[in-house]
Amino acid sequence: MRAGRCMLAVAACVAMLATAPASAQTPITFSLDFRALGRHAAWYVALEKGYYKQAGLDVTIVPSQGTAQAIQNLEANAAQFAFSDVAGLVAAHANSGATAKMIAVIYQKAPYAIFSLRSGANVTRPQQLEGLEIASGAGSFTQKVIEAFMADKGLKPSTVKFTNIDPAARVGMLVSKKIPAIETFIMSKPGLDKAAPGDVQTFLLADQGLKLYSNGILAREDYLKANAEKVKAFVKASLEGWRATVADPKAAAEIVAKHVKGLDPDVVLAEIGIVNDLVVTDQTRAKGLGSIDPAIMDASVTLIARNIENGGKIAAKDVYDANLLPQPPIKP
Repeated sequence: MRAGRCMLAVAACVAMLATAPASAQTPITFSLDFRALGRHAAWYVALEKGYYKQAGLDVTIVPSQGTAQAIQNLEANAAQFAFSDVAGLVAAHANSGATAKMIAVIYQKAPYAIFSLRSGANVTRPQQLEGLEIASGAGSFTQKVIEAFMADKGLKPSTVKFTNIDPAARVGMLVSKKIPAIETFIMSKPGLDKAAPGDVQTFLLADQGLKLYSNGILAREDYLKANAEKVKAFVKASLEGWRATVADPKAAAEIVAKHVKGLDPDVVLAEIGIVNDLVVTDQTRAKGLGSIDPAIMDASVTLIARNIENGGKIAAKDVYDANLLPQPPIKP
């Protein structure tokens, strides 16, 4: 009789273990720099492959309406992590008292580009920027980057005519030759190529000598101090997602298309190829994905700070922390 009761007790324990909830996952909200597109595949790869879950994190990816809003989401405690750029981060520190820091640089090469038509302005050299009309937008920091790039090349930024045109209208105006050039991110190239097959000329500033870090993972300073292990776990899992995306772009495209409905499969795959080129450099091959070179960060912050209001009070040490990257590094 006693043996029977023991057997029942063991069975009950086994049943309880079988139905017990998995270890608690820490809820994390991660803000993108825009609506979800093919260029964001790596974050969804990390989610789909369980890298975040294995790190004890229950990650929700949310869109935003630009790099500035991603930082605002962070500072308002609406997100624990954000994907934004060094330019927006320096501006936020200078003018709104932001405390966020970049803890991993994803886009080692800046995505700022000028597009023209081969049958039109056909911009292939920095000297051609002088006297050029470029479609831009009110408050676009890309204009400042172009001006700084030209000044460093000994060219005259004042000769460029920046015309304020809604982003949604720029491609149409370029293709119809109502504007000779437009500024936008290099990730827009697949859409442009579809609109003007064989006629799009790409001028990527990073390929012409611009040394400027761009997008990376951000977190508030107080969150970094209070949750160092969670931060390290998020960064590591995210970089594993990037490594997998670089290794198999086609699989990554299928994953992001599964999570984000309505994306053009061809554009998604093309965007992944473009951002992989921004991510995988000699630096990341040697030092790992997300790595931060202090000299390049200092040059990036200096270039941005001298071209924005109140920028003079911001130093590189104020806006980044490289101590939360995984060791050993995750190499592509």
